[in-house]
Amino acid sequence: MVRRPRVAELLVLTGCLFAGAVEKEVNGDEPTQEKAPPAAKTLADGVYLVLRDGSKEKDVLPIKDGETLLVDRHRYLGKSNSEPPRYLVVRSARAVELNLAEGPKTAKEDEGKLRILLKLRPKAAAALESVTREHLNRQLTIVLGGDVVTTHRIRTVIQGGDVQISSCDAGAAEYLLEQLQARHKKE
Repeated sequence: MVRRPRVAELLVLTGCLFAGAVEKEVNGDEPTQEKAPPAAKTLADGVYLVLRDGSKEKDVLPIKDGETLLVDRHRYLGKSNSEPPRYLVVRSARAVELNLAEGPKTAKEDEGKLRILLKLRPKAAAALESVTREHLNRQLTIVLGGDVVTTHRIRTVIQGGDVQISSCDAGAAEYLLEQLQARHKKE
């Protein structure tokens, strides 16, 4: 029997990009032969430079080698948040490791919101300063546990390694704080 060429397709499941291939016969005459996609590769915790963003996935495609698609669902902004998801393409390698010099702290903001304050170790602080200097007016995103925590435009060079995650709903801030504290204890 002569085999027909196969087509590899990318699967997008629950907002995560899986590079698993689904093999299908081109003519569709034979049954689909599917291989289980590999486990999704979760990005390491850190700060990533946003290469492209859009309100629809198709706005940022195609994904090239060395890039990863993320979905910012604004899940840490609070229950009153009604912003639609944003599709972000980042480099697969983080720009700055989330290497904390001390445990995270919180500060209260207006309307019951919390701000999480982080202090990076010197190497990570120097990397953040370099990235923010080289990419003014571009966007950075902080990823924690594979989730987009926050995305902001770089308006100034960030010196000294002081980072803040602002406008967090109290419940979301508590969750993030626990995750960051656990991460700090591991280091």
